[in-house]
Amino acid sequence: MGHPHALFRRPGLALGAAAAAVLLTAAAVSATPAPAQATAAPAPPAAASSRHEQMPPGFTEHLAHVGSLGIDYVVGGHGPTLVLLHGYPQTWYEWRHIMPALAEHYTVIAPDLPGAGRSDAPATGYDKKSMAADLHGLLVQLGRDKNVNIVGHDIGTMVAYSYAAAHPADVSKLVLSEAPIPDPSIYSFPSLTDSGPGAWHFGFFALTNGLPEQLIEGRETLWTDKFIADLEVNQGAVTPDEISVFAGFLKDRAHLEASFAWFRTLPQDMVDNAVYQKSKLTMPVLAIGADGSLGSFVPDQVRQYATDVTGVVVRNSGHWLYEEHPAEMTGILLDFLKSSS
Repeated sequence: MGHPHALFRRPGLALGAAAAAVLLTAAAVSATPAPAQATAAPAPPAAASSRHEQMPPGFTEHLAHVGSLGIDYVVGGHGPTLVLLHGYPQTWYEWRHIMPALAEHYTVIAPDLPGAGRSDAPATGYDKKSMAADLHGLLVQLGRDKNVNIVGHDIGTMVAYSYAAAHPADVSKLVLSEAPIPDPSIYSFPSLTDSGPGAWHFGFFALTNGLPEQLIEGRETLWTDKFIADLEVNQGAVTPDEISVFAGFLKDRAHLEASFAWFRTLPQDMVDNAVYQKSKLTMPVLAIGADGSLGSFVPDQVRQYATDVTGVVVRNSGHWLYEEHPAEMTGILLDFLKSSS
């Protein structure tokens, strides 16, 4: 597999460049979920921003428990199940622009991943196999664990792959966008390119000496704003109010630490994925990259893990596909999901 086409190449702030060469370390403890129990939607973490999400029309928010883990999710629409899995440093709110149109055709379920948003942030369980097991527990509780369509972005892509690999007979179609499936190829990602910073944050987040936490704590809005803007081609697609929503949840120390744990568990993900890769996925898979970010790397890599792959590279886009090009991405998703293949 070659190098990423344009890995996070947009010129911008070289935050943490000195830390970028640090190799990924540590592994997470797996957790086996117990059956989930539903309750009312939770209150936001005490440290969360005063900015609140604008709920898309027709959607409601709920809380389920998978064992002792509280998972917040938003649901709306009707029809087959469609699960949307967000990435770093976001929450279910990443999908706000496309949820109403998708809900005209599907029952859309958009959870906050464990460690994000209003979901709990336990000390362990952030390897993607465990996160996928938590998601499966949620869908079982909702009676929505069969014939599932899953769309992942960023970290959500890693969880989506793990879910499909663990439950291939239950996944109808899979969309993987703007992230690698964790395998040794990520060690070849450049931290610096001729166009500016590359994937410096993979090494930075892997530091376990407290530096990432100490640099970001108290500066969550600044961090989130600059991090998102630096990977954005269409500047302003993620608005200041939306930045405040995402940053607000990082003001809770447990959620901040959990967000780094998503990256610190990548070595364990590689071990798990090496086993999963022995049986390639056979359901239709749509692999999407952005021409201002991962580009053709995404479909090129996914073809090593699945037999029926459609690749798309979205032009004039940075990493935040679903906010930079919501109408185009809605069309791409619906064309794929509704096709007879």
